[in-house]
Parts: sequence; structure tokens; C-alpha cells
Amino acid sequence: MGPDAQSRGERFTAVTTGLLVALLPLLAISGDALIDPAAGPSRAAPELPPDVGTDGRLPVDDRLSPEFLEEVRTEQDLAAHAEPADRVPTGPQGIPAPVLAAYQRAERTLASTDPGCGLHWSVLAGIGRIESHHARSGRVDVNGRTLSPILGPQLAGGPGVAAIRDTDGGRLDGDRAWDRAVGPMQFIPSTWRSHAADGNGDGTRDPHNVFDATLASGQYLCSGGGNLRDRTQLAAAVFRYNHSESYVRSVLSWADAYARGVMPTPSDTTTPGDPVLLAFNPPLPGAPPPPGAPLPPGAPLSAAGAPPAPAPPPWTPPPPPPPGTTVPPPPSEPPPPPPPSSSEPPPSEPPPPSEPPPTSSVPPPSSSQPPPSGESTAPPST
Repeated sequence: MGPDAQSRGERFTAVTTGLLVALLPLLAISGDALIDPAAGPSRAAPELPPDVGTDGRLPVDDRLSPEFLEEVRTEQDLAAHAEPADRVPTGPQGIPAPVLAAYQRAERTLASTDPGCGLHWSVLAGIGRIESHHARSGRVDVNGRTLSPILGPQLAGGPGVAAIRDTDGGRLDGDRAWDRAVGPMQFIPSTWRSHAADGNGDGTRDPHNVFDATLASGQYLCSGGGNLRDRTQLAAAVFRYNHSESYVRSVLSWADAYARGVMPTPSDTTTPGDPVLLAFNPPLPGAPPPPGAPLPPGAPLSAAGAPPAPAPPPWTPPPPPPPGTTVPPPPSEPPPPPPPSSSEPPPSEPPPPSEPPPTSSVPPPSSSQPPPSGESTAPPST
């Protein structure tokens, strides 16, 4: 082959190669790509706004105030300056037995895996109380999984919440459009992937399981590297969980109350009627609670941990007496309801002699002194 023929062959090869390189993007656009353009992961986690809480809420405060840190450092009663709705009730405190076991087991696990952290179980209990009221008053099965999902609001960028499009295909939160915080400790799916834990040793990491979620919450608090035996470092760790000084105050107030003494209480094992239950997050400013939504932290609860019973129906007049009786007919207008009975006897009757006077010096059987007049006799708060 002569030099001219060889030169023409090289030019042809170069031109052909250049055309193929130029046509590759066009082939990819037309769907006949030779190289798969989606070489990366099918669903990448989005970039979250800075300082978004574990539950997807936007930060309320940039930092903890020096005044609050001074309260924390000097071990003042943090509940004394809390908002009325966030104040811890006085008296003995109770936590559903399986949820209390999860908090305490997480502390033992972290004491072994991260002894320098020094996290006390009562802090996890404080977070669990604020986030989900201890898994909806202990509505969990024998393995610790919630009987019905506990989900936060849709993170679609509304007031106070970040806009986080779906990152888990709805696998954890059942929502394929937007993410939601899930489980008794309220993790958004992307945060759960980073801190997921198996708290009960069953080989599964499930944010809807109170043992797994509680251990993951502890690992998150310890991930900052601080010594959480120090109160100011503990406050900073809880602040990372949710950037709100009011939130930190509430969590530490409940933690202090639980650390002073707690008793296990029975769980509410009734299955909720709603398939989706919003968590006990503080209501957004100016937003009324939706119908059927759970109560915010600090709302009054009955002994069983349920909302107060609805008001009784209005009084209706009794039916007329049967014919032939001597009872006079009812008046034309229904009479007003009878006044509440008074503890004092009517003036015409002397007080019953068998009742002891209120100032009796005989002490009650369970105490050497009578209880204060203002002390509640209600069962432990959960």
C-alpha cells in the first residue's frame, strides 16, 4: 500500500471516529443509548436546608441563649420558666412498661458501645414524651413495633417545616410524593438511613419499632462527640435534634422529672382506628389542630392517657308519667337541671354524727402526715 492510500485510510478512520463520538449524545436522547445515562443511584437524598431537625422541622432558634445555658449549668428548675402547655405536672411520673424498657435498654447498649457519651435513659424518655407521647401511650406489640404508624406532617414546605421530596419511595412513611417523619422518635427517612439501629437484636432496623428508634435516637445524640453527663453539652446535643430552645427546655424538664423517679404503667393495647397517626409535635404557630389529631405536649390527659371525655349531652326533660297517677304533669317548659349537690347538709338537718370532722388528727394509713390539700390523687402521668 502506497503512502497516499495509507494517508487516506487514516483520515477515514479519524472522520468515522469523530462522527461516532458526536452521535453518541443524540443516540442517548433518542432512547437508543449505547451507555446507560443513569449510572448513579436511582433515588438520591436531596440536600436538606441547614439545621433541619430530625423530624424535618425548620430551625426556630440559631443558638441557645446564654440565659438558658446558665439555667442549665446551675441546674435550675427548667420547667418553672416553660410555657404553660409545656410544664411538667407535679406528682409521680409513669411511662408504659415496654417503652420504659426500650429507653433503659438503649442506655445500657450505649454504655457498652460508646461509654464516653454518658447518655441517661431519662433524656430519651423526654424526647419520646414530646415526639409521640411514648408511642401513643405504649401502643406497641410484644416486639415493640407500633400497632399503627406514627407519622409527622407531610414535609411539603408548609409553615415551619422543610420541603423534602420523597427519598424512600414511600417504604417507611407510605408517601411517594413527600417525606414524613416516622416512628415514636420521629426520624425523617434520610436521617434514619444514617443512624438506623437494631435495638432489640432481631436483625431488623425499623423506625416504627420503639427499641430500634430509641437506640437510633441515642446514637444521634452521641454522634456529636460530647460528654452528655455535662448539662450544657447535653443541651447542645438535644438542640441538634431540634433547633428550638423551647424544645430543649421541654425535653430536659421531662428528663429531670423522670430521673427523679418513674414507675412503669400498663400499655394502651387498643388498635387506633386511624391508619395514620400524626405525632405529638408542637402545633405550628397559628394553626389549629386538625380534627382527630393527637393532643400537643402538656395537654391534659385522663388516667389512661386518653383525651378528656366529651361533655355530656344537654339535659332533656323526663317523659310524662303514665295516666292515672297522682304525679302532677310536667310544666310547659323543661325545668333547669338540678343544682349540684353540696357537701354541707341542709340547715334543717344536723350533720351525720358518724362522719369524722375534717380536722381529725388521725393520720391516713399510708402516710404519717395528711397529704397537702392541693396534691393531686390522680394516677401517674404518662
